[in-house]
Amino acid sequence: MRIAILGAGAMGSWFGGLLALQGQSVQLLTTNEDHRTAIKQNGLLLKAPEGDTTVSIDVHAPNEMTGSVDLVMLMTKTFQTTQALASITHNIDDNTHILSLQNGLGNAENIEQFVALDRVWVGVSMMPIDKVAPGVVAGKGQGSSYFGNATHASKTSMATAIESTFNSAGIELHHDENIHQRIWEKVAFNSGMNALSALTNGRPGTIGRYQEAKTLAINVAKEVVEVALACDITLDFSRIKEMIELSVSKHAEHIPSMLQDMHANRQTEVDALSGAVTRMASKSGIATPLNHTLTTLIKLKELSNEEYA
Repeated sequence: MRIAILGAGAMGSWFGGLLALQGQSVQLLTTNEDHRTAIKQNGLLLKAPEGDTTVSIDVHAPNEMTGSVDLVMLMTKTFQTTQALASITHNIDDNTHILSLQNGLGNAENIEQFVALDRVWVGVSMMPIDKVAPGVVAGKGQGSSYFGNATHASKTSMATAIESTFNSAGIELHHDENIHQRIWEKVAFNSGMNALSALTNGRPGTIGRYQEAKTLAINVAKEVVEVALACDITLDFSRIKEMIELSVSKHAEHIPSMLQDMHANRQTEVDALSGAVTRMASKSGIATPLNHTLTTLIKLKELSNEEYA
């Protein structure tokens, strides 16, 4: 399969590296010049508990992408989607499918500007991957990923091909007929856990060691469950709690994406997480004080970083 990883940060580079090791035709696409230079000079270094592996892999700026591909794996921040896909429109044809494992709500609607929804795949991943340095990414534990079509639940031949290709590379990616439920559950998890880490410079393990913080993350998730129900999506709250427990125990030292953004003085994805939940709750007449407060604090910290960092 010909694959382009658009947004080759930590997770995108990890997935792309594993796919390339299994002989897939992969291009990493990133605007990070230091990351591109390091990979071109030294290869992509994948650091894992069982050992390190260096893989030679094509890497380009998005507007330098070569040829058409069967699958674009979209791994940018949610607010970067339109600009990122616009930069590779010359490589998207009527056979190109797009797979988003981005955080948050509304990703399919953004992608629909570029391909028909029956070629849009959305999903979630619980893989804890950190970017250590330019050209170096590290896996901090195991985690499953799930995907499904934006418009229908059936498992098509393309879904089978995606699932087979990724699993053959050691990436645990499963087709899920109820993918929108999975996405909302990940939003429920991220809205509390990511924000708390970003605001306190903590790690999931820190949250796990302070029961009041873990309880707060759980209560944030409860608000998201209520909003999802108002949108006719019933979430499995026990599965959300399992995600939180896995994060605070098995992924204790992982640096969540929102905290990585804070460290780099970058915009976070809060508007697609607790921010989106708060907006949807307002339309349904539901109070979400915890999600609203976390959104406000994250936005304030972004502004403070911009003005004083």
